[in-house]
Amino acid sequence: MSGLKAVVRRGFTGGGFATVLLAGLFLVGGDLATPSTLLLTGWLAVVGIVLVLAGTRERLSVGGRTVGWPRVAAVGIAILAVGCGAFGLSQLRRLEVASAAWLLTAAMTVFALGYFAWFAGECWTGGRRLDEEMFAVE
Repeated sequence: MSGLKAVVRRGFTGGGFATVLLAGLFLVGGDLATPSTLLLTGWLAVVGIVLVLAGTRERLSVGGRTVGWPRVAAVGIAILAVGCGAFGLSQLRRLEVASAAWLLTAAMTVFALGYFAWFAGECWTGGRRLDEEMFAVE
């Protein structure tokens, strides 16, 4: 495994475990009677599990078809992007328009959504702008 590929895969594994841990903290400390807590916990758990799978498995069998780890990672990051965008937009509704907090939340939402969408695309295609060796499936 190349050096860059190993770093990316370890990042997915570590990030996935951290996300699953965060979901677990919401389960322990959150009010599970509210739909928003259940949705947030479920979203974090799905993202974490998918990223752990991408980081620890070279290939995954999905519906009888073998999928390489970059595609699995792309799905996890895309789910993360959609959730970040939805969470950011939901927070914008609570804030007063044109306040500093509103502008910061809007900027962070757009940045996170754009970055995660770009990186998911890079993973899905095997590296258009990033080194192709980083996304090699052995």
